[in-house]
Amino acid sequence: MFALVDDAENERIWYDKFSEKKSIVNNFYWDKEDSFYYDIDCNTHEFYKVMSIASYWTLTAGIASEEQAKALIKQIENPKTFGGVVPLVSLSRSDNDYNPLGAYWRGAVWAPTAYATLIGMKNYGFLNEAHSASCKLLEHIYKTYVEFEPHTLWECYSPEEYKPSENECANGKYVRPDFCGWSALFPISIYIEFVLGFHTIDAFQNLVEWAKPDTLKGKIGIKNLRFGKILTDIEAVENNCKVVSNDAYTLKINGKPYSVVAGENQFTI
Repeated sequence: MFALVDDAENERIWYDKFSEKKSIVNNFYWDKEDSFYYDIDCNTHEFYKVMSIASYWTLTAGIASEEQAKALIKQIENPKTFGGVVPLVSLSRSDNDYNPLGAYWRGAVWAPTAYATLIGMKNYGFLNEAHSASCKLLEHIYKTYVEFEPHTLWECYSPEEYKPSENECANGKYVRPDFCGWSALFPISIYIEFVLGFHTIDAFQNLVEWAKPDTLKGKIGIKNLRFGKILTDIEAVENNCKVVSNDAYTLKINGKPYSVVAGENQFTI
């Protein structure tokens, strides 16, 4: 934020704080044997070897190296840890305390931790992997909405079945229904940014970056996308892209920049 307002002194101060934390995390919390970040036991100072989704915030914060990021992504694709039919579970499936019913933080899928992980994956260039995980998540949320009553959004979700997570503190009852507080991240942010692929929308630079997925066929895109003073529609059918905008901006499709002008634009991708 200090960089955005050209406050170089405070930018340096806070970057130094970040660098210090980054050094501490990588020097003490990274287990080279398992290639994973763990908490540390406060008494023995040894690794507390519980594989939690919280470790993926190192990607969100940009703390991990490229090699560390690759190792973390492998676990997202591993059905025995954080992968499977429903990915980004809160606790590794291999953990002794993992609960297939979810039990809140013993395996349930949570929107805020899933979204933070996906942002981290994007930051390190794992856009295809983020898209694949997001498609699985949205399918799970959708089928839960359709097949489970009441038909609503839930606080968190079962890692195995099309239903909400059970609440371990409430004698087998389910978690809170009608929970848009963060679960709306699934059908809005995660859908737009990682299923459709509009992963970066920057009003400061008048820039939209679209990782157009090959897995989605037919017409795909977004209408009435507003950022800053710009209002735009972006649609594509195969390699033909139509963009309508009220002002100029740059649209990057799979890394290639296209100059959008006010009015209607046609591009061949």
